[in-house]
Amino acid sequence: MLSKDPIKGNMTLILLSALYDGDRYGYEISKEVLRLTDGEIQLKEGSLYPALHKLEKQGYTLSYWQQSENGVPGRKYYNLTEKGKLKVEEEKKKWSKFMGVIEKVIYGE
Repeated sequence: MLSKDPIKGNMTLILLSALYDGDRYGYEISKEVLRLTDGEIQLKEGSLYPALHKLEKQGYTLSYWQQSENGVPGRKYYNLTEKGKLKVEEEKKKWSKFMGVIEKVIYGE
């Protein structure tokens, strides 16, 4: 399992990327990230939901409640706003640049 520090520092990119292809509820976001990372990144409730609320406050996501059909309480879904989609692209560029710099340091030119 990867160290939590790089994950915490990139939580915005991770969450917004997980929402890029469509609306998801919190647990679903966590499971998608776990699946995409082959089990390396596990998002716990204590960091996931505060981060999702922060993204909503910043205008990158919107949330809505969807009632279930079988009487089970509904789920809160999150989706990207246009501002959120732009933020994903901006963060991906920063990440690529950062990784390029780190590779130069590690592997030399």
